Amino acid sequence: MCLNFIEDGYCHATGEKCILGSRGARARNEQRQCELHGEFDVWLTNGKVLMTDLGFPPDEPVQSIGLGVSEVVASRLAAERSKRLGVPVTTSQRRCIECGCLYWVSNHARSPGLTRREYVIFCPACLGKAGRPEIERRLVENRHWCG
Repeated sequence: MCLNFIEDGYCHATGEKCILGSRGARARNEQRQCELHGEFDVWLTNGKVLMTDLGFPPDEPVQSIGLGVSEVVASRLAAERSKRLGVPVTTSQRRCIECGCLYWVSNHARSPGLTRREYVIFCPACLGKAGRPEIERRLVENRHWCG
């Protein structure tokens, strides 16, 4: 079932009638049957709006704003709610420890053998260029530096 489908046929994320109509009740976010579906969630937590591609937030959310939506939809929802409530937007976007660029963990193509820790410290481009020994070395450095 779509994570944003409300029983009366409306979309929790947009407040409008479900794009898919009655099929929306059975549309799974991960199958991308709706143009709004994607990897991102938007949550209202204590004092901020969180836009994330990492799933359930570590801080107890106050309210879900959009679940399993595209980056464009998530950005719009986060900005609108932030403006309306006068609270900042926080994201789970990461900075690559190799090149310094910002990226989303969901930008990584899931590959067998890679741990999620590699996804959260290397952008897809740097992870693709780095050899296994370099990745292991940087993971150890990062663990030591973080404590």
